[in-house]
Amino acid sequence: MIKKDVKLGKNVKIFHKTQVNLYGCTIGDGTSIGAFVEIKSGAVIGKNCKIQAMVYIPEGVTLGDGVFVGPNVTF
Repeated sequence: MIKKDVKLGKNVKIFHKTQVNLYGCTIGDGTSIGAFVEIKSGAVIGKNCKIQAMVYIPEGVTLGDGVFVGPNVTF
């Protein structure tokens, strides 16, 4: 589920859109998001990041540009 208040940059790749939950977050240009990822409202993901499968990013987390988050990471 991708809520209407999510701000997606240009060329964002979301794999398996039906298995991703994005709520009120900001995703930078060129970022890729794997399956079973949940990003909560207020989280900010920079440009050209790679978020792999089964990652949880809660409110208040900000990732800079070019950050790699491996599988199963929980902040």
